[in-house]
Amino acid sequence: MKNLSDCRVLLVDDAKANLDILVEGLKSEHKLSLALNGEMALQVAARTPPDLVLLDIVMPGLDGYEVCRRLRQMPETAEVPIMFLSSLEEVQNKTRGFEAGANDYLTKPFEMLEVKARVRSLLKAKAYSDAVKEQIASELRVAREIQMGMLPHDFAGMEKAYGVELGAVLEPAREVGGDLYGVCAGAKQRLVLFLGDVSGKGIPASMFMVRAISLARLLSREIAEPERILARLNDELAADNPSGMFVTFLCAVFDPGSGRLTLANAGHCRPVLLRAGEPPVWAVRNLGTALGFEPELAFERTELTLHPGDTLILYTDGVSEAFNPQADCYGNEQLLADSGALAGQSPLAIAAALLQKVRAFAGSAPQSDDIAILALKVGGGSALKEARMTLELHATPEEVMRAVAALQAFGQAQHIPEKSLFGLALALEECASNILNHALQRDARQSFRVSFEHTSGAMVIELRDPGPVFDPTRSPVMEKEANGDDRPPGGWGIQLVRHYTDSMCYQREAGENVLRLTRRLDSPAGQK
Repeated sequence: MKNLSDCRVLLVDDAKANLDILVEGLKSEHKLSLALNGEMALQVAARTPPDLVLLDIVMPGLDGYEVCRRLRQMPETAEVPIMFLSSLEEVQNKTRGFEAGANDYLTKPFEMLEVKARVRSLLKAKAYSDAVKEQIASELRVAREIQMGMLPHDFAGMEKAYGVELGAVLEPAREVGGDLYGVCAGAKQRLVLFLGDVSGKGIPASMFMVRAISLARLLSREIAEPERILARLNDELAADNPSGMFVTFLCAVFDPGSGRLTLANAGHCRPVLLRAGEPPVWAVRNLGTALGFEPELAFERTELTLHPGDTLILYTDGVSEAFNPQADCYGNEQLLADSGALAGQSPLAIAAALLQKVRAFAGSAPQSDDIAILALKVGGGSALKEARMTLELHATPEEVMRAVAALQAFGQAQHIPEKSLFGLALALEECASNILNHALQRDARQSFRVSFEHTSGAMVIELRDPGPVFDPTRSPVMEKEANGDDRPPGGWGIQLVRHYTDSMCYQREAGENVLRLTRRLDSPAGQK
């Protein structure tokens, strides 16, 4: 728990004499920050978040009530305790202070002993609250690791055994979530896929989903029909469900010998089927009933024949029901359109690209629900060894960050080590920013392209822009002591790119600058 002597108290009062008294009384016990008006208080709090705010009410410009309200709106100070110190002593003044978000109220003139006692009490409460939150956060991190560890990440064995390609991404809205997917060997040499979404979020939803997936895996070993798997699973969940939770669940069983795919749906989103040369379609017509409500339910069976190159996309409603800041919904039509544009790519690339499209649509809106995507593609008997993704970007800072987010999603889907992905993201942001600022002069009407490719043992990023000729590989290696006047074009940014990649190749092709960055995944680049 944080020591009180390490806690910072922000003192806000337009009267310097009052600040002097508070400083003299508190300086030996806590760290202090000072502000003479409301605007300054907000700036100081944003720059150096305090552990407690002592706030006057009557001040020029922003009064204390408005400062308190704005502090409660700032993420850095939303939960910081605030105590008013004011000469306003009427009940309505105190009531207004508490309504603005204050934790305590003390009228002037005050006794310093009482101020110090209240300060210690508020700081102790905050320190205890912070310690509890950190313990909970630590436990949630462990729970997330356990949950993520339950998911299949290496599909190589399944792909080789069943002649398919597989790819998946999972992004909980909280530390842990109620969306999970599963891939396992089933009865009669079948491949079984699961995807589900539990009602609610957080740890309860996660625990219920773990139970559902574990039971589904056991049932699939002895039952080859997806509708019977769901029926038995529903009976088990409904028989002992005191919390009243339910789960939407989709089960698909693939027979590699005949190419036959059978599906059963328990209230889940309809999967998308992609066939070469055809528009995307829904793989099932009906939603069915969610699991856990009541026993002895029957589920509809759908049969399809998959041909080489056909792809099935399973997803949760965190995809189709994503919202942007204007409260527009991503929706099924957009999902079909975006899925169709990804036809022909590997399942890993499809899952990562679809996640990126949902993120781009949502923009700054907070993620409202867990997101899980699982894709299966029928191949020629072996897994695809490469995956590629290409983005067309406008010359704006937002598009640069969209590219970085797409790289991170692509890398996660490809199971690129986190340390390697971090360095590549920094290198991409630096190079794309150089294109934005120098090659295209921040002209949003112009565009450039970024491609990511995962080959055996390496990640390659390619950037193409129509700007003036510029070869960053010719930039000399800079000495650490070089000052601003000695820096060559590109400055330290190019040195950062060199640090986090193993090779940087440039050439001019068809009037475009083409820069390729390669990072060997078995290389210690970034640790040089």
